[in-house]
Amino acid sequence: MTEATLEEIRQKALDFNTNKQKWHFHIMSPTCAFNHKGQHTFVLESPDANETYVHYSDQPEKGLGQELAPLLHGDKVLNPETTSEDYVPTPNIRKIVERANQLNEKNVPWHHHMLFPGCVFNLHSPKYALIFEDPEAGNTLESLTDTEPTNDLKQIETLFYKKA
Repeated sequence: MTEATLEEIRQKALDFNTNKQKWHFHIMSPTCAFNHKGQHTFVLESPDANETYVHYSDQPEKGLGQELAPLLHGDKVLNPETTSEDYVPTPNIRKIVERANQLNEKNVPWHHHMLFPGCVFNLHSPKYALIFEDPEAGNTLESLTDTEPTNDLKQIETLFYKKA
């Protein structure tokens, strides 16, 4: 991983997106299962370019995540009202949404991961893995799918950025 400023990461993400290269990002808390640095961490990964960039800070960098999420997942990802009419969340997604709401009500920070196939953190590749880390219970909830779970993300991303 190459250490970079947030602006450098932002520009790299925009370049990857413009060049239609696969890319994604992670916002990790200091206690995240994938984070061994003990600081808030923002990771940008492009499997196509074989490049990974990281930024460490004393706060979650949700602003950049909120800017990049629509580029990565579609411009309606932060609008749950655009969910497909026939969408039925799985039991695990219902649990994640319920728990995220509970933590938001208590102002307890939480985070999640959308691990794409080929992501360095995805132990379930070639599946998509949506992982919710519960900071109070100390456990994770997972949902694995064969395709990008866009409707699930519309529920979870909205809750995550609600406390931005």
